[in-house]
Amino acid sequence: MRIDELDSLRATALVMMLVLNFVTDLNHFGIMNTETGDQWWWLARITASLFVGISGVSYFLAHRLEYDFTKTTGRTKRLIFWAFVITIITYIFEPSAYVRFGILHFLALASIVAFPVARKPEFAFGIGLLLLIIPLSSNSNLVWLGLRETGFIAVDYFPLNPWLGIFFIGLALASRIYPEGKPLTEIQWPEKWLWFGRNTLTIYVIHQPILIGLLVLTGQVPLEDIL
Repeated sequence: MRIDELDSLRATALVMMLVLNFVTDLNHFGIMNTETGDQWWWLARITASLFVGISGVSYFLAHRLEYDFTKTTGRTKRLIFWAFVITIITYIFEPSAYVRFGILHFLALASIVAFPVARKPEFAFGIGLLLLIIPLSSNSNLVWLGLRETGFIAVDYFPLNPWLGIFFIGLALASRIYPEGKPLTEIQWPEKWLWFGRNTLTIYVIHQPILIGLLVLTGQVPLEDIL
C-alpha cells in the first residue's frame, strides 16, 4: 500500500538531492566552491537523513501485512544491479573517487539486514541506536561493507554509521506513526508530483548524465573535461 504523503515527502527529498548533486557538480568543475560545514554541507546531511529515514518507514509498511522475503529480494536485486553499474561508470570517469558504497549499495544492504526485525520495531529501534555509535575503521578493505570511516575521497559514500541506524530508527518509528498503514492526512497531492516520489530509483540513475550534459550543452564545462 502506498501512502501519498510519504511519496510527496520522498519527492521533496529527491528534488533536494538533485539540487545538491548539481551543486556538487559545479564544485567539482570549479564553477562554484563549497566547503565542509557550509549551508550545502548541512543541507546534504538533512537530505540524506530524510531520504534514508523515509526508506526505513517504507520498509516497515511494505512488510506490515505481507512478511515475505521474496518481496524484498526483487527490489534488492535491482538496487544491487544499478549500484554496481554506478560503481563501474564512476570508476571509468573518476577512478580516484569512484563509488564503492553509495546510497544504492547502502539501501540494498539495509533491505537485507533489516528483514529479521521488519515486524519487531522495539528491536529495530534498539539496534538503530547501537548502529549510531558503531565504530568505523580506517581499513580501506572495509569500504565495500560501509564500515570504513569517511576520511577518504568518494563521489558518494553512505557508511553504516550513522545511516543504517537512521534506517532502523525510521522503521521503528513507522510502527507508531502508521500502525494501521493509513495516511495521516487527506491532502490530494498532484499525481505528477507523486510520480517523482514513486520513481526515485529511475530518476537517481539517470540524473547525473542529464545534469552534466546540461553543463556541456550550455558551455559551462568543456566536453574534454568529461571524457
